[in-house]
Amino acid sequence: MEANCGERRGSYLWGRSVHNVRIERLWVDVTAQVGSQWHNAFTDLEIRHGLNINNPHHIWILQYLFLPAINQQLAFFAESWNHHRIQIRDGPNRSPADMFGFDMLVHGIRGSQLPNPNNEPLDSVEELEVFGVDWDALRNDQLLQSLRANNSRTEEGTSWVGRTGPPPNLNEVPVNPPDPPPHPLDRPDDFSLQLTHWIRSMEDEGRQLTIEALWTLALATARNVFGDVI
Repeated sequence: MEANCGERRGSYLWGRSVHNVRIERLWVDVTAQVGSQWHNAFTDLEIRHGLNINNPHHIWILQYLFLPAINQQLAFFAESWNHHRIQIRDGPNRSPADMFGFDMLVHGIRGSQLPNPNNEPLDSVEELEVFGVDWDALRNDQLLQSLRANNSRTEEGTSWVGRTGPPPNLNEVPVNPPDPPPHPLDRPDDFSLQLTHWIRSMEDEGRQLTIEALWTLALATARNVFGDVI
């Protein structure tokens, strides 16, 4: 962003977390509406139903069972958020989707290259120091708790004064998918076939397919197919 759009334009945010409060507010909403229910469910599986979070094969089973449903809920949340109306100062309330589409019709599609960026006035240090700060959100107790929990307590005192580039180290959270358990060489699809059979049997009997029931069934099936590795 700095290379494409130029420095001192607020194109990329780094430094103190107060400059990125809006994304923290969004994470609070994602956690409340999607993440917390799955966190509570998986914690219950760990306490009561044999989930071992240090066993990569157990993590693989969780993803096999529930990742499609989690992604579906997150996609629904994103679509809902894109169409919710935002209060805009000195203007009509508009949704992100409306702003994105309508503003392209008005201003044209320009991509990442801005016209004549060198001729545009640079933001002052004072302007950059308050860039992206959501003052109303900083008075929200729930949001402040999330900020304290997810950001370093030793972050820099300022983002902009005396510097023109990003910090030497940027935050990174690598997430590598777990490897599946080794399949029996002569029966590579046994787990999927057996699990599908038992799920259909439960549905035919009218039994409720709760998260706990699916996990217990999948774990028993995996132990039957893969043996001691589970």
